[in-house]
Amino acid sequence: MNQKNSLGLNSCFLDLNDPIELFKTWMNEAKKSELNDSNALSLATSDNEGIPSVRMVLLKDFSKNCFIFYTNLESPKSNEIKNNPNAAMCFHWKSLLRQVRVSGTISKIDDKIADEYYN
Repeated sequence: MNQKNSLGLNSCFLDLNDPIELFKTWMNEAKKSELNDSNALSLATSDNEGIPSVRMVLLKDFSKNCFIFYTNLESPKSNEIKNNPNAAMCFHWKSLLRQVRVSGTISKIDDKIADEYYN
């Protein structure tokens, strides 16, 4: 979210310069307008040979420092992340005519946080 919409629809950006604050606002709007899974995102990773793989996961939390989702640590997705932590995700809120793309590196969260979630 580092640039304004090229179609001149800048009003949806609410004059916010903090992308996480804007994401929070948009996520709250999506929770009201999306019929199912406003927290769904496509997660793209790649295998050892650089072949991409994408699947849907659910965002469980986010902050200025991270977006959190959970997965089986023995899954193909998890194995790809262990070998190459670079990934991309895309949120698509059809009802709002918006999408948000995020890229970066994935790291495992603290076991205590994961245990609290699963309990």
